[in-house]
Amino acid sequence: MWKRTLIVFLLLFMSGVAFSQNADPVALANEYYFQGDYEKAQEEYEKLLRNKRNIPMVHDNYLNLLIREKQFDLAEKHVKKAIQAFPNNFTYEVDLGVVLIAKGEEESAKERFEEVINRVAEESANESNANKIRILAQHFYAKNLRPYAMETYVQGRARLGRPDLYSLELANVYRVLNEKQNMIKEYLNFAKAQPGNLNYVKNSFQRLLIESVDLNTLEITLYDYIQTEAGNPIYNDILVWTHLQQKNFSAALRQARALDRRVQNEGRNIINVGMISYRNGDYRTADKAFGYIIDEFPESPNVRLASRYALLAREEVLKATYPVDTVAIKDLIVDYESYRKSSRDIVSAMEAQRRVALLYAFQLNQIDSAIVTLNELIRQPVGKQRIIAEAKMDLADIFLLDEQPWESILLYGQVEREFKDEPLGYTAKLKSAKLSYFKGEFELAQGHLDILKLATSREIANDALDLSILIKNNTVFDSTDVAMKRYASIELMLFQNQKREALQAIDSMLVEFDGHSLSDELLFLKAQTDRELGNFEEALAALEQINTKYYYDILGDDAFFMAAQVLDCDLNLTEEAMKRYDELLIKFPGSIYVAESRQRFRELRGDFNN
Repeated sequence: MWKRTLIVFLLLFMSGVAFSQNADPVALANEYYFQGDYEKAQEEYEKLLRNKRNIPMVHDNYLNLLIREKQFDLAEKHVKKAIQAFPNNFTYEVDLGVVLIAKGEEESAKERFEEVINRVAEESANESNANKIRILAQHFYAKNLRPYAMETYVQGRARLGRPDLYSLELANVYRVLNEKQNMIKEYLNFAKAQPGNLNYVKNSFQRLLIESVDLNTLEITLYDYIQTEAGNPIYNDILVWTHLQQKNFSAALRQARALDRRVQNEGRNIINVGMISYRNGDYRTADKAFGYIIDEFPESPNVRLASRYALLAREEVLKATYPVDTVAIKDLIVDYESYRKSSRDIVSAMEAQRRVALLYAFQLNQIDSAIVTLNELIRQPVGKQRIIAEAKMDLADIFLLDEQPWESILLYGQVEREFKDEPLGYTAKLKSAKLSYFKGEFELAQGHLDILKLATSREIANDALDLSILIKNNTVFDSTDVAMKRYASIELMLFQNQKREALQAIDSMLVEFDGHSLSDELLFLKAQTDRELGNFEEALAALEQINTKYYYDILGDDAFFMAAQVLDCDLNLTEEAMKRYDELLIKFPGSIYVAESRQRFRELRGDFNN
């Protein structure tokens, strides 16, 4: 037994000796280095460096160790030995400059860097070899010498006579150096050289150009490129994208039309701008875009889509035009009916029928026509259940408009049960909550709203939260809820298009409940209603009261922005509107209206007339 144990021990001992003899000495030195035992590491490295063939294997770690330990003379001696042993490896010359910088001899380092850059650039030109430049620049970059990496690429492309070379590499260097305009130019150079990678360039801009000032720089640079190379559609394409990122939809449409004339792609860029404008609420630009498709490309496969969205956009424009243009509304109804009859898509046709009913009810106050239209839609033998449910909710709204709230409750309840735990069901529940609110049944309304605040739809949850806060804030100190009930009844009047009666009730309540927490809400309703009736001066007067007495409250920025809109869109007082938009940016820097105000200010100033 003891003999077998002795044999095993001898075998293990011999294998350990053999392992230590055969172990990689470079790996051993590196192990000491990475463990922080620099003294042993240096000892092992210096043994290895007795053979110059080991220099490439240990150079980086050994040099870093010497600089870390401030052994600058030994470091310089080592690098010079490496240069002598491998004269064609120009990265060692860069490392000598690194040592000189560590010693404080920055001018000497600069001279050495410039000398090696010039020499490698000349060699690359003579050999037509772009790779040497790339290797040298990457070494500068790795050593945190980014300005020299940039200079290497610039000199290399100049010597090689290829101005588009190294564009992506230079873009990355400029990004690190925070030279945004130069970075942009290099991405544009890359896009010109490789138009197939245009989406890559746009994605890079989206990731890197975060601040609005960066997009402004891109825009200005693109205009310069377009003037220099007017025939290249790449820059127009990127400019369209840039305007869309800035929400400059009208400017994007102008560029999309110019691009379409060059590339002749049947308006695909234009319809894209139209759809994005529509989704972002710029209905006038959307209307223009879709109208252009209809007029210029009647045979395009996109013309049906354009026809539908042209009607939708036109409707939104008319609904935001004060006072209501009844002639234009009637013309729109005729066009919707024509579209519905010619449509081969049952969903679009049903949607058009819904729109007609809503226009009858809420724009023309033709309740009977609206009810007949919706009942025809609901009774259709073939149709989409979701659209029929939406039509039922529309019908419920119209019954409320016609002072038949019990019919409304029944229809909202039907939709809520049919689409339980779905957005459509939540919408029906929200409408039921608002109906209870209108009737002054605040506890019942809060019961619905507490459920809806947890809805998966953010829009519905936010609406529920806003109404819940309004009720709580204005009933907590008033056990009789008198003021809140009066306010809710005014909102019901407005829903029922009883605008003049609502204005009288608002004026009465402002006197009776002077200084009440609802005062700013009442003034805001008054401004909205006066604006819808075309009483623009009265609207501005109500908004001015909010801006003077309640600017610190939740409606402060809303009132300020609406005043700018009245001056801009209704009274066409450009200078005063610009002043108001500019003031909003200063007074309410965190407002949701900041982006739109800045955009409209620039449009009025003429920034996008290029």
